[in-house]
Amino acid sequence: MKKNLPTATKRNSAMKVLSAEQMKVVDKQTIQEEGFLSIDLMETASTAVVRQLNKDFDTSQTSFVILCGIGNNGGDGLAIARLLTEQGTDVTIFLQLHQQYSSDNIINQQRCAEHDIMIRSFHIDERLSISPNAIVIDALYGYGLSRPLSADWAFLIDSINTLPNTVVAINMPSGLQADQHTDTQSPIIKADYTYTFQSPKLALLQPANGEYIGIVTVLDINLSPIAIAQQHSSYHYITIDYVKQSIRKPSHFSHKGTFGHALILGGSFGKMGAMVLSSKAALRAGCGLVSCYIPRCGYTVLQTAFPEAMLMTDDKERTLSIPPENLSTYTALGVGIGMGTSIEAQGFLHSLLASIGQLINKPSLVLDADALNILSFHPDWLTLLPEGSILTPHPKELERLIGPWTDDFNKLQKVRVFASKYKSIVLIKGANSAIVLPHGDIYFNSTGNWGMATAGSGDTLTGILTSLLAQKYTPEQATILGVFLHGLAGDLAIQQIHPHSLIASDIIAYTSSAWRYLYNQNCTR
Repeated sequence: MKKNLPTATKRNSAMKVLSAEQMKVVDKQTIQEEGFLSIDLMETASTAVVRQLNKDFDTSQTSFVILCGIGNNGGDGLAIARLLTEQGTDVTIFLQLHQQYSSDNIINQQRCAEHDIMIRSFHIDERLSISPNAIVIDALYGYGLSRPLSADWAFLIDSINTLPNTVVAINMPSGLQADQHTDTQSPIIKADYTYTFQSPKLALLQPANGEYIGIVTVLDINLSPIAIAQQHSSYHYITIDYVKQSIRKPSHFSHKGTFGHALILGGSFGKMGAMVLSSKAALRAGCGLVSCYIPRCGYTVLQTAFPEAMLMTDDKERTLSIPPENLSTYTALGVGIGMGTSIEAQGFLHSLLASIGQLINKPSLVLDADALNILSFHPDWLTLLPEGSILTPHPKELERLIGPWTDDFNKLQKVRVFASKYKSIVLIKGANSAIVLPHGDIYFNSTGNWGMATAGSGDTLTGILTSLLAQKYTPEQATILGVFLHGLAGDLAIQQIHPHSLIASDIIAYTSSAWRYLYNQNCTR
């Protein structure tokens, strides 16, 4: 399986996730600045779509059926149809029959007529005749949809969703609202690909919408950088340009002490593999030293599997019970991996947090897995977290911490409250992992693939995050860089390994390749 890898541009910031209203403002300002017409911007956007279609498909051997609505999204579809036809691609256009169309839609209808391109009309209650080999382009509704589609659309959209055809949505799958939760009982196109313009839309980053959006590609349509910069957004999409700003170029005179000392605490009987993965990932991510604190039963396992690590053992044979001394000698701690939730493990975590609280120079802290489950048992212990702690829950661990949510948008708001209250960073793991900062900004990751949904993947991420903290990256920098690096390693791995066969050890093995890739993208610091 191949995946397009991120490439550097000239941006120095994360890509803003803009709302539908903000996109309209940016569109309008771009038109004013450039001194051209809205139809010219539509042509630019449509050209970008055709360019991407030529990358993703063999358009010389493929036919397309383009479904066009009455507004500007339909205008995009008509322009795309004309541009595809001009390059020799077989295209069929279906345009919704209506009494009123947007002005740019009408212009593109006229342009199709000038090129002798036939436009077929359709009613929303009819079944369209579509060849099973054609690629369907959904240009019915874009990001401007302010409410769910009515039930009148159900027959048409359900008939499209049951087709075997590949579906490409332009800007947004029709029926999906860009900035708020959409009731999944309403009609929504299920796209295999979504080509969205200039900025990701918040709905395209939410797990619950995965079945509708497919593979999302953000197309640069040259909207005004000034206009975009003037739009405030607390949502950001992590780009390689943003990540590489924070990467440091080591000095020729650096030594292992320069890169920090990480301590990974965890493990229990039968779960020592998690500690092997996490500690290996930490050292691969670049810290100078890794120490592990484990139950006595894991000594031979870890010493044999990972001789580069230094080991300390708890007095207990099968679980952790008492934290080690001299915690201030470590730059960063990662805790919870494979630890279990026994009474002894619960006491261990409380003692560890209390001990950290008494230190003048507190090490940075990552909490994962059973450390999070224990905190959900004892929510009053959350006040013991040092400021800037990084919590890395998967969805079920998150639910145990903050309670259930009504939808993905509600989830983000609840996590915002939690992160602000406890002055911590919450990393919600999954596709487009969301990093919720204490001040309320949210960063969505752009790397990673479904093959990384495998046992031990989270353990490797904890090791990487702890390693970056040990190297004196700030908690915000470490989380953003760590998540991106972890996902990039997975993306590089599936260039050689099928996602079905990807395991956590592969992610560790390709971490070096991920670093090399980042440094090769003109990282000079």
